[in-house]
Amino acid sequence: MLLKMIEKNMPIDEVVFCKIMATKDSGAEYPEMYEYLDKVNKYLIKTIGKGIKYIQSPVTFEEQFYKVKRKGKYIGEIYGFPWLLGAWCNSNLKTIALDKYFKSQGKYISYIGITYDEPKRLKRLAENEKAPLYDWKMTEADCLQYIKEKGLYNPLYDKYKRLGCWFCVKQGINNLRILRRDYPVYWKMLLEWQKDSKIRFHPKYTVQELEEKFSQEEYFEEHKAS
Repeated sequence: MLLKMIEKNMPIDEVVFCKIMATKDSGAEYPEMYEYLDKVNKYLIKTIGKGIKYIQSPVTFEEQFYKVKRKGKYIGEIYGFPWLLGAWCNSNLKTIALDKYFKSQGKYISYIGITYDEPKRLKRLAENEKAPLYDWKMTEADCLQYIKEKGLYNPLYDKYKRLGCWFCVKQGINNLRILRRDYPVYWKMLLEWQKDSKIRFHPKYTVQELEEKFSQEEYFEEHKAS
């Protein structure tokens, strides 16, 4: 969306990205994503003379994870992993920080990358939010092809269909297989967090159960090959 807006000479005041941390020492994005953001930042400076503006999340995922609830049904318990519906991570780590910043800017128009094959998301737009990709009838496939042509393809799309925080509870099983295989440090962190959370990381499995499931899959695959 951003590249197309630049191509069409649409006015862009700021490109905002909310920087979320998993812990005080570990980011929420995959290492490849930070490399990609650097690449995009250089492209923006070269084309429109301004780079990405980073808005820092007020707390880390881990800090909110271990925060004790002071009211409601589960008073006295830690937050633990977010529920799949109404996940606290998006609001507490991202929305609060962005809303606070945007309100300080006065009136503004926010452009959101909703593609032509996501009509349900379009219905949730506020009055000051626009979805140019939808207006241009660009699908997800069109967008991927476009960024390839522009030389700004994100290599993470070779692994994942959807991108997000590596600790996202909305990931599918195959995403989690890749996470465990390629990012063992992150997987170990999930295993440790699960020990303290009453809420499962996945709707059907704890992280420990996923570890057992994936280990069994590997075992059978290895013996099947031999």
